[in-house]
This record gives sequence, structure tokens and C-alpha cells, in this order.
Amino acid sequence: MAIPRVPFRRKRTPASIPVHITSYVQKSIRAAMKDPVGRRDFALAADGAKIALKLTSSFELLSDLSSSSSSSSSSSSPRSPELVLDEDMRSGSHWYIPDTQGQVGIKLPAFIYPTHVTIDHIPREIAADIRQAPRQMVLWGLVDGSGNEQRRLAFLDDFRRSSLNSMGNAPPIAPNVTFLPLAAFEYDIERDRAVQTFSIDPTVIASRIYFGAVVLEIRTNWGASSTRLYRVRIHGDEVSP
Repeated sequence: MAIPRVPFRRKRTPASIPVHITSYVQKSIRAAMKDPVGRRDFALAADGAKIALKLTSSFELLSDLSSSSSSSSSSSSPRSPELVLDEDMRSGSHWYIPDTQGQVGIKLPAFIYPTHVTIDHIPREIAADIRQAPRQMVLWGLVDGSGNEQRRLAFLDDFRRSSLNSMGNAPPIAPNVTFLPLAAFEYDIERDRAVQTFSIDPTVIASRIYFGAVVLEIRTNWGASSTRLYRVRIHGDEVSP
């Protein structure tokens, strides 16, 4: 009896992915991993920024009640304003403000001509209460040095005509120093992007006043009795020595 012959089947090889599709996928991955702001952050602790305690609302660090976690440092407490200078954006990494208002002073690692300010928050889909997000804010610059004071006086009429004139002369905590409002803006919880960037007022930019310290004043939040501030970024051009 003849044995039927089984036709030889070649082993299938996976189809090669077209070069243009591979390039598109790689480009999309790089874009997703890239920082959405794309500007240097002068308020980053890793680069030397620090909290100016005399310009910051009073706060109380959470005490460590668990002996098993005694190795934890106070800087990881959600009541520490230092967290707003950190890149860590996990849901627990925020400064908890037990009020609808507050301010944080930031000493920058260099003098800069400010151009933008960015507020980071976690997406509303994972926020415990999105109403705790800050809403209306004012960024203030501490005017330091006789040269900057002269520039401020030279642009005083322009500043008075600016929309910032209604913001006042200084944040609530301003111990015997001169401030200039740099930007007034609103963080919008309805926007698709949880990281939102705002421009410094054109009058401030035109004055060429540079700053080494700023204050972010939170005037309102979105309706909660407390506020969570995750991260503040300050952008600009470093002053040449």
C-alpha cells in the first residue's frame, strides 16, 4: 500500500514591519516620554531651588505615629511645601494646605527674566477630590537691587495700566520687601491637560527686571475646604553674569 505524501510546508516567518510605521511608533513613544512643558524649571529642588520659609504660609509637618516607619523623613510629609519643588507626581506627593488660600515662597538657584509659570496637578480621573486643585493664583516677584528698583519705577505707569494693577502691591506675607505681580491666572480643572503653563505679563517682560525669588499666592481653589498643590515650575532666561 502506497503511503500518501505529505506536502512540505515552509515555516512561516513574521511579516516585517514597514520602516515608516516603525519610525512613527518610535517617534510617538519619544513624544509620550518627553516633558510636556519643554522649558527649564528654575523652581526644581534638584537644581538648587529652595523654599523661602519667611514668604510661605505657616504649616505643620505630620508627626510619624508608626514606629515601623520611623526612618521616613519629614520632607516626605504631605504638609511640607518642599514637595512643590519635586518632580515626583504621585498622588501622595503634594503640599496639603488646610485652607482655600495660601502662599509659597521660592528662592531660585539663579537670577532670571521670568517668562512662564507652570502648575502641575494629577489628572482629575485619579484625584481624590479635584475641587482641592488651586484655581485663581498670582505669581509675585521679589524686587531686589537698586537697578531693578529703578527699572520698576521707570515702568510704574505701564504697570498701573496693566491688568495686574488690580492684584495689589504684595502677597499677604511680605516682610518689609518690595514685590511686583508677574502674572495672574486660573488653573482649569476642565482642561484635558493636568499640567498647565501660563505667560508672564508682557509689561513685566518688557521691563527687563530680573528676579531671584518668587511667591505663588493661591487665592481660591475649586470649592473644597482644603487645597493640594503638587508642583510649581518657574521658567525664564537666566541672567548672564
